[in-house]
Amino acid sequence: MTTNFRILVTKAILAITSATAGGAVLPHSKTIAVESPENLPILAQTNAEAMYLHDTNDGKAILYIEAQNGQQLTALDVTNPARIQRTAQTAIPAASVFDFVRSIGDEGVLIRYRNGSGVALLSLKYYKHPVLVNSAALENAETSEALGQTALLVTVNEVTMHPITEPRSYNVVDTSNPSRPGMLATIPAVEQRLAKSDTGTLFLLNKDGVTVVRRLRVEEEHQIELDQEMGN
Repeated sequence: MTTNFRILVTKAILAITSATAGGAVLPHSKTIAVESPENLPILAQTNAEAMYLHDTNDGKAILYIEAQNGQQLTALDVTNPARIQRTAQTAIPAASVFDFVRSIGDEGVLIRYRNGSGVALLSLKYYKHPVLVNSAALENAETSEALGQTALLVTVNEVTMHPITEPRSYNVVDTSNPSRPGMLATIPAVEQRLAKSDTGTLFLLNKDGVTVVRRLRVEEEHQIELDQEMGN
């Protein structure tokens, strides 16, 4: 390798290294901007645990940031990403750090505690000040799944270290008003469950027989589809 060639290679490596280093610190490009807690202090949150994005009924987008072992929620208005604003900071009596699971209607969100103590509801009716909802319908909840936008099917853990092969009890919980969830039914010792997807129907079997959980709106939509097909 000649001396001139070595010089050319060295210059090329230095040029690439310089370009890479320069690219690493660029705050934005013509098409992408990166905002970090270092250059936008409003984004700084010590010991943040989780976050949740909520669309309000009046067109705002609110980003909730969980911190302080689940006992603090900071609300940021991110409707306009170029002008992020802090809306509020609320203390909540959470049992532990939690994860946001799913939205409940337009004004609530289901959370699950990381310490294994179950689930709870956060009411976002007043989005600046979320409220943790205590409800008997969600006590001892082990798992949950959505029944559309207005209900939950909750698996109840009635015994410590309940083997997964044993029959499970289910609660059907009305969440149409996230501030006041209500119990629709309790189905104990369910040995088998089946689902009919086109009508959204659940069949739960125990020693007493079969409990049918119906989703009336899905049934109606399915019937409309059938009528349209028959009309064609």
